[in-house]
Amino acid sequence: MNKKRQQHQMENFKIDLTKNQKSSDFSIMGKIHDYHEMIREHEKRGLNVLLKSPMTSANAREVVVKERNSGKEIKTLMFGSNNYLGAITHPYVIAKTLEATQKYGIGSGGVPILAGTTKYHTDLEKKLSELTGFEDTMLFSSGFTANLGIILGIIRPQNLIIQDKLNHASLIDGALMSGAKMVRYRHNDMKALEKLLASNQEEYPNGMIVITDGVFSMDGDIANIPKILELTQKYNAILLIDEAHATGVIGEKGAGTLSYYGITQRDNIIVSGTLSKALGSIGGYISASKEIIDYLRIYARSNLYSTSLPPSVCASAFAAIEMMQTTDALSKQQKNAAYMVQKLRENGYNTLNTVTSVIPIIVGDEYKLTQMSKDLLDRGIYVSCIFPPAVPKNTARIRVNMNPLVTEEDIDYFIEQLNEIFQIYQLDRFVKV
Repeated sequence: MNKKRQQHQMENFKIDLTKNQKSSDFSIMGKIHDYHEMIREHEKRGLNVLLKSPMTSANAREVVVKERNSGKEIKTLMFGSNNYLGAITHPYVIAKTLEATQKYGIGSGGVPILAGTTKYHTDLEKKLSELTGFEDTMLFSSGFTANLGIILGIIRPQNLIIQDKLNHASLIDGALMSGAKMVRYRHNDMKALEKLLASNQEEYPNGMIVITDGVFSMDGDIANIPKILELTQKYNAILLIDEAHATGVIGEKGAGTLSYYGITQRDNIIVSGTLSKALGSIGGYISASKEIIDYLRIYARSNLYSTSLPPSVCASAFAAIEMMQTTDALSKQQKNAAYMVQKLRENGYNTLNTVTSVIPIIVGDEYKLTQMSKDLLDRGIYVSCIFPPAVPKNTARIRVNMNPLVTEEDIDYFIEQLNEIFQIYQLDRFVKV
């Protein structure tokens, strides 16, 4: 393809997830028909963003992708998975998963409060309580439903929810569904947070909750939990921390954000988390005081009315925690992340303020990133390309998630290919935001 035609294609189409959220005529199907126009263009260009070509191998260091239109198989290096510890293919974790399946079968058979609680469930809850340092833990079918469960379980319309602007969508959705007033503060801005707490304390005495990600899923930086905790204590608010990208990524032996900061206090703190990222499986959890967990076992509807996790899933998460605490998987992951960030910054890329294994590479131009997503895959690089509204406008990015399985040679190859693609698309490597 000549450069002029390639440039026209780039300028002519981009992934735009903001324009089809509602229909111009307010009909139900109008927005769906409009969205499908974008899908048709997506497919014509052979992209792998809105529809995915399936992987035909385990999510490990190398992943084989079968191009869904041509049938061609592409061997790629995995830089886009949440498999932070390599637990998905770890022999010990697999063995424990198979053992539980042979013993307990493929499912739990019921909701937790009725016929869906096995020893594997209670053992995992105890293990997670030990990991997080809380009195008790309860399991959910996903991290998303865990966040809905805690917010809808304890928050009422008479309460106030205060959130970081870059919090995960599940936390925003839970707040919207609760009927409570929600206000948001500028990302990690403690002065803005205190202003909101101070100005609302009189109207919402004992009725405020501050919610933040521990590690932010798109930027890779860490919430200022010591200061947030100081403020929630000062203004008598509860603190909820989402540990989805912190567990198995930061803290002593992967214990998360509170451990990272050396915070031992647990009063008026709740944490939510997932089993589907560093722990390699599926499911979510909430850890808190026993008093709070006992209440939520009845009033968190996304738990009460959902069939519990299969025992084998609980066994795999338990084994993944054991693996995390007894091997060098975490230190290898962190070493790889440090090397990747070092190389990206040496080559002039904007990785924001990441200090974790979540590494953003700002592209900015959504038209170019749309086509770059295909070019990277064709070159054997599997990454996540993130577009607004998942990230703020003008900050479209490549997101890299590091694992312990890739090598420094793999990272060097990634940097080499990225440099070539930025040059082809005439992009400045450091994109200001």
